[in-house]
Amino acid sequence: MSTLLQALYEGLINGTIYALIAMGIALVWGVMGILSFSQGEFLMIAMFVAYFFSTATGLPPIVALPLCMGILFVLGLLIYKTIIYKALQGPTLSQRLITFALSLVLVNGMLMFFGGTFKTIQKTGMEGSLNVGPLVIAKNRIIPFLIAVCVFAFMLWFLNKTRQGKAIRATSMDKTAAEHVGINTERSYSLAFGLSAAIAGAAGCALSYYYYCYPSVGGNFQLFGFIAVVMGGFGSVEGAIVGGLIMGLVDSLTGVYFNTAFKYLGVCVIFMLILQFKPKGLFGGK
Repeated sequence: MSTLLQALYEGLINGTIYALIAMGIALVWGVMGILSFSQGEFLMIAMFVAYFFSTATGLPPIVALPLCMGILFVLGLLIYKTIIYKALQGPTLSQRLITFALSLVLVNGMLMFFGGTFKTIQKTGMEGSLNVGPLVIAKNRIIPFLIAVCVFAFMLWFLNKTRQGKAIRATSMDKTAAEHVGINTERSYSLAFGLSAAIAGAAGCALSYYYYCYPSVGGNFQLFGFIAVVMGGFGSVEGAIVGGLIMGLVDSLTGVYFNTAFKYLGVCVIFMLILQFKPKGLFGGK
């Protein structure tokens, strides 16, 4: 029983990071119909920001959370205004591939400036572990989990309760109808892309507590994010959260009860089973 509880705990922690990545991808797809291949690279940039901030100041990464999210939000807005906006006026294929090209530019640009050396934050202020009943809780996993939960809560509140959030949801449902009732869909587009980048910024800051940072670190998390989005249903923010948590739990349970080499196999099996019975994902309708 203690092994099961430990596996569930570890899976929940990892799943929250996958869910953050998936949430940003789902938001961009749901509003603009663009696959955000650059979400993993936004996470990587935030990890570098958190690393250099903590190294320079000696403060824990949590202090850099507003900085990470702010920088990534502004970067997202700039990328939308200079690149994505133009792509939306072009062929569908260009819209699908523009963020893939952007991800290559970001990875190779970071390699040029910072090299491929793995970097870790030596002192996060959360070293050691706690024993809570049968669970051994690593302290450096607590704050990342809390960051993720706060971001989930804020985004669900923002999209469902605020005027601008409702405008974004309306734009995702029917852009033309939204414009007819006076919604500025261009603002909704730019804000959605900026928010998706800021979510990745939060994920990168959280991940820096226990994961090493290097220019191509976002690749695996990008892939996991896509799988989580498809599991939950394309365009569904709630589905992205659930899909990410499922991935984390399956990843952890497969590694514990079978073999760590089979972790990704377990995720793929669950992925195929979900699509077999729910082709549009868990929250994607019939």
